[in-house]
Amino acid sequence: MYCGNNKTALSSQRQIAEALLALLEEMPYGDISISTICRRADVSRQTFYSLFTSRENVVVFTLQAGERDIPEITPPERSNDREDSLRWLCRGYSEYILQNRELIKLLVDNRIDYLLYDSFFEVMNDCDCFLAGAEPCLRSYAASFYAGGIACVARRYAQEGCTSSVDGLQNMLMTLLSGELF
Repeated sequence: MYCGNNKTALSSQRQIAEALLALLEEMPYGDISISTICRRADVSRQTFYSLFTSRENVVVFTLQAGERDIPEITPPERSNDREDSLRWLCRGYSEYILQNRELIKLLVDNRIDYLLYDSFFEVMNDCDCFLAGAEPCLRSYAASFYAGGIACVARRYAQEGCTSSVDGLQNMLMTLLSGELF
């Protein structure tokens, strides 16, 4: 995926992402070809492949653009308090899920919501503040666990019609991820 700062390339990336999202509202993901995306975005296949490697890469680009709005995983003033850290993580992802509910619903409806998990995992695993004191292997497993839990809650949220509030999602995530049910 292109990560530079060329304004024309960045504009084309946005056009391609918007075209794919519009097409997802009209037809199943499996029926959307690169050529169809290029026609809708009014870009050449060469432009597409200079910016993205696949359709999935366009979805990841869209998800990661939204993830820039997720607050840091650890609250800056109390980074050693585990409950506050978990609450902060749950709040940030609850807000993300609500703000991106239409996109998440499209992913679920098209059975590509695994990309949501992949994106959440990458953000957590790459964030230095996520479980900063833990061993790298444990951090990676924890990122996978939390990303999976949050992605599954997002999936269920979309399947049930996106009706919960940020507070409701946050409380649910806190209960599930804290181990409170066991």
